[in-house]
Amino acid sequence: MSLLRGAPIPYYLSEETNWSLNLADLKSALEKARSEGVNPRALAVINPGNPTGGCLEESIMEQVIHLCETENLVLMADEVYQTNIYTSDRPFHSFKKLVANLNSPIELVSFHSVSKGMIGECGHRGGYFELHNFDPQVQAQIYKLASINLCPPIMGQIVVDLMVKPPQPHHASYQSFQKEFNSIYEGLRSRALSLKDAFSKMQGVECQSPEGAMYLFPRLVDLPEKALKAAEKEGKKIDEYYCMRMLEAVGVCVIPGSGFGQKDGTWHYRTTFLASLDYNVADRYGSLQNGV
Repeated sequence: MSLLRGAPIPYYLSEETNWSLNLADLKSALEKARSEGVNPRALAVINPGNPTGGCLEESIMEQVIHLCETENLVLMADEVYQTNIYTSDRPFHSFKKLVANLNSPIELVSFHSVSKGMIGECGHRGGYFELHNFDPQVQAQIYKLASINLCPPIMGQIVVDLMVKPPQPHHASYQSFQKEFNSIYEGLRSRALSLKDAFSKMQGVECQSPEGAMYLFPRLVDLPEKALKAAEKEGKKIDEYYCMRMLEAVGVCVIPGSGFGQKDGTWHYRTTFLASLDYNVADRYGSLQNGV
């Protein structure tokens, strides 16, 4: 985007509906951008969500597709956490599948990566994007631009191949692959629920249920006046101050919500659930809350 001097158009997710996408808010963001002289060209959606961990319902995704048709927007779907789904209420649906089912003409870019999700091979840095409904000449230019800027290592390419073509039941490695895959999945799911339970016991913290990805995005509420004044004195936003205090007090590193964008008057932070369950989250976070 910066290469072509593009301007980002932020939009907010709905915390009240477990970080779903509100079409009315999205339309308002488009109208506001146009009133300021910005010409919207594409819509980026992360599903499952980062930093929220929310998953979109199929009906909402269909509305997004119809909006892109009406507004003539390219849909850019970041779906790198598609195997990390922890609820049966909102299973993962790919935008490509829905675009095909709806026979939609919208141009779609779908992203996947080995450095995220269940594969989680961060050091190998491999991934891909797929173009759907693009004019062949446009696709050729995009491919050319990507080719001169990207140079994935051989190991990254190998892992991408394994991600898109995992062992099948007739393969010798299938059983060991499934065992490791399921072990990682159950560990992440268990830690997600454990962390949500820890947040539910904390005073001054509210958190939506984990649905996917590797993150929770708890909200800070009823912050002590003492903490607000201390943050102001240090010239920090209150969520930044809270995150630094957490790091100093208990050694837990999280990212303030202001780094991602959040509705005015609300304060959050993003945390992962990659740490071992041997780490007593409730006790360590509780000591911070009592001392803030």
